[in-house]
Amino acid sequence: MKFNIFIILTYVIASVHCEEIFNSTPFITSKDTQYGPSIEGASVNKLGEAFATDFANSTTKIGQISPKQKLYSASPIVTTNFNGIRFLRLSKKEIDMGIKNIALVANKDGDVTKVTEMNDGTTKQEIFCKDDTFVIPNDLALSETGRIYISGQNFTENTVIGDGGLWICQPDGRATQLMKFGRTNGIELSPDEKTLYLSEAFNIGFTPVSNKIWKFKVDHRTGMVSSQELFVDFAILDGTQSVDVDGMRTDIEGNLYVTRNGGQEVVVFSPNKVVLSRIKLNIKSAANLELAGDQGKTMFIVGKCLDDETKGCVDKFENNIPGKAFTLLNR
Repeated sequence: MKFNIFIILTYVIASVHCEEIFNSTPFITSKDTQYGPSIEGASVNKLGEAFATDFANSTTKIGQISPKQKLYSASPIVTTNFNGIRFLRLSKKEIDMGIKNIALVANKDGDVTKVTEMNDGTTKQEIFCKDDTFVIPNDLALSETGRIYISGQNFTENTVIGDGGLWICQPDGRATQLMKFGRTNGIELSPDEKTLYLSEAFNIGFTPVSNKIWKFKVDHRTGMVSSQELFVDFAILDGTQSVDVDGMRTDIEGNLYVTRNGGQEVVVFSPNKVVLSRIKLNIKSAANLELAGDQGKTMFIVGKCLDDETKGCVDKFENNIPGKAFTLLNR
């Protein structure tokens, strides 16, 4: 009997996990920012440079965050509303053609835009994929196959199924709606690309009353998803169901980094749903994050400035594990 009690106590003690608390540091503040309050789409290219939207307070413009702020690309279409960004791994043929970067950008105007940057610094934009079923494209998850998964959300007073969804866009631009949901926002693949994560939220009277993250199995051959499973329900986890999930990213060990828009933190989950840490922020509304820098370990978190909500700010946190996106681009 004593042996059995010892085993039980050992199991209970081993099961208790104390999440770590960290603090980010300001990187771009309200005093020196060139970004507007709709800053979004934090992303990384092969060089480890970081990017975001709403440069010069314009949703038609993408800017570079790091190593220095500057304009990256601007859309000539005034209704363009850039959001999530993903840089593609280039083929030898594309490199030989003088292409430096190719980025896919969720455009809330109703498509996913392809931005091609040449070695001379010029860029051109064209529609990569578009579908009548798109609901305000929001964010993107990129597969090594060249497929992208798309979230979308129509922010209404009282959310209904169909105000968001999940779409897949094949490398040739063919788009298909996979499922209908409430508002979908954060979206990301695990590093082995066997799992897709997707956030879903519901409003009542314009106030979020539910925020969850779902996980799906991914068929790497076709890109189709199945076996929907609850990853986390924030009502159950910590009672923060009124705080929206926004951007999500994974590192090469499969940990999931989740920005809480309005919660002033990034929550880090292990692949088995354990909260590993919380990173406290100096920005008011965390919209997205990315692991960038020359080793892919520097986390940049973007959102509205705490002291001036008419501007966009960026926080920085030095992580100990590189991100999936940077690693994929340098494979």
